[in-house]
Amino acid sequence: MTGDAALINEYNQCNKNSTVRIADGSSSQVKGIGLSRISRDVILNSILHIPKLDYNLISISKLTRDLNCVAKFFPNLCKFQDLDTGKKIGSAKMCSGLYLLNGFTPQKGQTQNGILAPHKGRSVLNFYVNKDSDVMLWHYRLGHPNFMYLEKLVPSLFTNKNSESFKCEVCQLSKQIHSSDPTISYKSSHPFAIIHSDVWGPSPVKNITGTRWFVFFVDDHTRLPWLFLMKEKSKVSQIFQNFHSMIQTQFHTKIQILKTDNAKEYFNSELNTYCLNQDILHISSC
Repeated sequence: MTGDAALINEYNQCNKNSTVRIADGSSSQVKGIGLSRISRDVILNSILHIPKLDYNLISISKLTRDLNCVAKFFPNLCKFQDLDTGKKIGSAKMCSGLYLLNGFTPQKGQTQNGILAPHKGRSVLNFYVNKDSDVMLWHYRLGHPNFMYLEKLVPSLFTNKNSESFKCEVCQLSKQIHSSDPTISYKSSHPFAIIHSDVWGPSPVKNITGTRWFVFFVDDHTRLPWLFLMKEKSKVSQIFQNFHSMIQTQFHTKIQILKTDNAKEYFNSELNTYCLNQDILHISSC
């Protein structure tokens, strides 16, 4: 419902003698009916023109039925979400106890006061609503600066306003500090107790030996890596057996744990059988 006929498109006179009871208890006649585009995704149908109405009002129940959406109310915000796609189609921010619809683009001759603006004069409420929306508008335009800095930059926007009372949901989400991960002390072991391994490839260009893959093994204790080139990923099992044999011969120790991802070149019957026979624990890191 609105008292300003300029906000209504496709205006039609109301031939029925329809009346609406307003907040002061009096009845007012409906003069016309039409529609209005609030935003790209929000089109209001059956808007009633009631000349005695001082404010533009929207029925949430009718809005959700007409647009097939859901309205979610938060302490300082209301969001409208399409039920079929889950897409956000509109929102309204709390201003002086009322919700001011965002995204309203007025046409020629209209005033940008959303769903709460009075069409007659400039009441105190309308003044504060406009001021709040102007503050948020410049906050968005200038890249979400601190409201205290914005007050120093444009003092006229904060007449009778406290910069600390303004809150921006985007700033709260994007500027929050991530807590540090807990520090876990490294448990010392001996060389080759744990071996990490992964495969890389294929390379878009073959090297001079015709290989396009490589597998590497990293000792968890010393962080020393060994890298082996491969023509096929299926060679991983044989390369690991050769690597384990070299460790036993050169360093007189055995690999206790092999840690890899879930790739098929690691988890196959050949490598699983070898690890089982050698008492090597094969675990997956993911």
